[in-house]
Amino acid sequence: MKRQKIFKLFSLIFSFPTEETINEMRKLVEEIPEYSHVVEELTKMSLKDLQTEYTRLFVSSYPTLKCHPYESFYREGLVYGESTVEVREIYESRGLKYTYLSEPPDHVSVELEFLALTDDQEFFNRMKEWIFKFTERVKKHSKVYDLAAEELEKIFEGKE
Repeated sequence: MKRQKIFKLFSLIFSFPTEETINEMRKLVEEIPEYSHVVEELTKMSLKDLQTEYTRLFVSSYPTLKCHPYESFYREGLVYGESTVEVREIYESRGLKYTYLSEPPDHVSVELEFLALTDDQEFFNRMKEWIFKFTERVKKHSKVYDLAAEELEKIFEGKE
């Protein structure tokens, strides 16, 4: 159960920040205080500034996106690739209907949410195949999300 809460926290961290997601993160770290420093780091800045940084890093930046938050980018070099379809099929095979309207099923936050719901070891291993490429980019391009990326790496290295 603790592991699933950790996945939920990181799903929220790598989702577009809103007052609601910030409040959810703060509630979760009451139960898993070893990650409170990550939430504190992210919430040092105003919500608007955090949203700006999230957008710069994961949504749009000129001339190219800094950190693609999609599995298909790291597996196939493009967004909405075959991996996107595979991930959706995995969700459905577990009886989950994909309902996120704003993100494709292979967005890092959606995949972490799936792990929060299922704690599926096979899916965890699948994420391990690409997550370190993602976290390396985050650490390279952001002084705000770098700590979160480091902690996410530890989780996938089995050091959480």
